[in-house]
Amino acid sequence: MSLIKPEQLFLKYSYPCAHVLLEMGSITESKLEELKENVIKNKVMLQSELESLFPAAFRRIKEVAKKMNKTYWNVDVIRKYFLEEHNNYIDERDGGYADFGKTFREFCKVFKGTVVSKNENMLTVVFENQQRNVFSDILPKAEIGDIVTIHQGFAVEKFD
Repeated sequence: MSLIKPEQLFLKYSYPCAHVLLEMGSITESKLEELKENVIKNKVMLQSELESLFPAAFRRIKEVAKKMNKTYWNVDVIRKYFLEEHNNYIDERDGGYADFGKTFREFCKVFKGTVVSKNENMLTVVFENQQRNVFSDILPKAEIGDIVTIHQGFAVEKFD
């Protein structure tokens, strides 16, 4: 994996959730578009802005950082949160996840899987005996055979 700043990694994983924030009225359509542009162009956003947009995620990330004895603005902490802890918080119905139905909670989870087809900006990813069609906007260079993480309707990160 290439070197990535914590702000960039966080935005890759959190951007799919921004659609939920829009539906809840927490952000505007223009803020959603700004986030999309930032994630696609791999821009580094201010930590304070990311924390204000996604306070529940940072509450959880801080808990993970404390267990790891690291600062929370750390790539290893953010990756551990999304790859190992995020789904547990969902299963525990932590915070706003208590208000979501089971199907949407499953959609909110992060999974690692294999790209089995690609059609323009759509990927089909197989994971845990399931498959999901996801957008490749965040990960445009993903190809068939790649191991990727998915979050909601997006491929997020490629693994070797």
